[in-house]
Amino acid sequence: MERRGRRPRRTRFIRVALVLTATVAGTGLVGFGGLAAWQGYTENAGNTVAAGTVTHSNAVGSATCTSVTSAAQLNQAGNVCAAIINVAGVDPASPATLATGGVKITSTGTLNSTFTMQMAALPAGNLCADLVLTVVDASSVTDYAATALTTEMGSITLKDSAGVTNWPGTSPGPAGSDTYTFTVTKGAGFNTDPSDAGQSCGFSILFTQVAD
Repeated sequence: MERRGRRPRRTRFIRVALVLTATVAGTGLVGFGGLAAWQGYTENAGNTVAAGTVTHSNAVGSATCTSVTSAAQLNQAGNVCAAIINVAGVDPASPATLATGGVKITSTGTLNSTFTMQMAALPAGNLCADLVLTVVDASSVTDYAATALTTEMGSITLKDSAGVTNWPGTSPGPAGSDTYTFTVTKGAGFNTDPSDAGQSCGFSILFTQVAD
């Protein structure tokens, strides 16, 4: 005769197993959030990204100035350097070469770069029409052929002392550098143009460095 009100053992066993499984699973979830002891870690700290530098020096005689970063380019504090050509009192008796001057450009940054040279504006003054400018580098390469100072020098790519347009930075090799000699000579009408007396001609040179 079957007993009523008594549940089979199999049913009780299944329910007990489900309760134990749920308890273990719950414990695992709590442990993963911070109570579990079995965990391992590694950390890669100190990750950085640093930019290289694009700088150069501009030396005329004993006077040296360094480059600055400015969108305006001209007449910025710190980058207005010494005059390359500065001569007075020239006249018809002066030699054909009226003035010479040199400027040494040296890449002092860490990045390879390209340099250009140009006039910042058209030369100004009544004497300019009877003057001629030439620029030659230390390797006797003519960077700017003899041209009347009524013409504004456009952008000219310069070579470094190794004869390449890509100037090395300070690392991994030595800094690229070169010296440029500016020469002003008499134009065809200098000696015979009486209106040149008391006149002058002025111009500025802009050296630009761009990272490669």
